[in-house]
Formats: sequence, structure tokens, C-alpha cells
Amino acid sequence: MKEKISGIVLGTVKHSDRHNVTGVYTRERGRMAFLTPAGASRQSRQIASYFQPLSIIEAQVTINPNRDLHIPTAVSRTTVWRTIYYEPMKMTVALFLSEFLNKLLRDSPAEPSLWDFIMQSMKLFDTIDNDISTANFHITFLIGLMRLTGIFPDMSSYTTGMEFDMKSGRMVLPFSLQGRIRGLRIDAERAAFLPKLARINYANCHRFLFNGRERSEILDDILRYYGCHFPGCDHLKSLEILKEIFR
Repeated sequence: MKEKISGIVLGTVKHSDRHNVTGVYTRERGRMAFLTPAGASRQSRQIASYFQPLSIIEAQVTINPNRDLHIPTAVSRTTVWRTIYYEPMKMTVALFLSEFLNKLLRDSPAEPSLWDFIMQSMKLFDTIDNDISTANFHITFLIGLMRLTGIFPDMSSYTTGMEFDMKSGRMVLPFSLQGRIRGLRIDAERAAFLPKLARINYANCHRFLFNGRERSEILDDILRYYGCHFPGCDHLKSLEILKEIFR
């Protein structure tokens, strides 16, 4: 059965001399694996250009429930990024987010609201021309994504001196050492900033003026939090490159 799908490209790995396997998060069927051509021919290079990280594509796919790899046809880009692939800061952010999403969505079913959030976020990112908004985009994206993944933290009980427990996603009194020993707590000094950070969004992210150390610590805490709920999301190869760009 042939089906038209809309997808967001997450990443590509080599499969053989002739083919790659490309992970795509689709609006209709969730995570799918596409068999895409490899090689140096003109046709292969053209098709490969459609499958760059975070490309938004449409394709016809023959659905076979007995196969893990699908061969897309009639592939087209529904949106052509004007800046993301051409500005070094944005490209670094895009590579980081694609690696993160590739881990987060490795077994994900279809969730149209999640797909729409990612797609609309990247469309907005492509139009940003403010350096502060660009530097804060990945932090804003990751916090916004917490709402759709069901792990947005509860800050309602916060008072001065409380810590943040990553497992429960809540502010807690610093009496128990168990969470801290396991590395699952954010201490009171850093947790004091969380209620403010939880209010960051695309409209106000240019007002959050972080230095390099603060941005690095915030990102580490966010990834540790994701890692508590989605194992593997806190170990990203692109993280150090991202920190270097925005230090």
C-alpha cells in the first residue's frame, strides 16, 4: 500500500556501498527508517540533499508491515531553509538538535502535535536574525519540548533553598541525600533559576542574557533531566561543539 508521508529528517548512517539508512520522524507513522541511495553520482547527491538533518520532506512510501526499511519515492522538500545550512551558528544548533531528536524519537509512534512543534520551531529558527535568540534557541526548544513529552517540571511549590528532583520533576526540600548521590538532583543554587527559566519561550528568549558558563550549565542540567526520563538523550557527540560555539 502506497502512502504519502510528511517527515522530518533526523540522521543518516551508512548501510552499504550503495545505500544509507535515514531516520525520519513522520507525522503519519512516527519514526521510520528509509533506505536512501549512497554514492557520488549526480542522482545520489541530489537525493542526499533532500535528507540533510532537519529537512522537511514529503514522499511516497510503500508500506510493508513485515519490513523495517522503506524505500521512499517522489521525494520533495516542502520547505527550503534559507539560513540554517549556511550560517555556522545555526548549522551547529541544527546538528545538535537532530542528534538529540534522533535519540529521543528512536521508537516513537506518530504524535502529530509533536511533529508540528518541531516543524514550526525549525521554520521560526530559519527566520531568526538576532544573535541572542539564536544562541538561546536550543535551550528554548528543549524546554518547550518538555510539555509535549510529558516531563515539564512542576515549579508551583518552589521556595528559596529547595532543590530540583529530576526523577519526579518537582522541587523538593534538601533533606534526602538519595537523589543527590545518584546525580539526580539540581542543587539549591542552580535550582533557584529554574522557575524563571521555565517561562522562556520563542517570543522572550532574546531577553535571557546568559554568559557561556551559564548556558553550558543550563544545557547540561536539561540534558541530564531528559536522560533521566529518556535514556541516552544526555550523551551527545555534538554537545561539546555546541558549547564551544556559544562559550
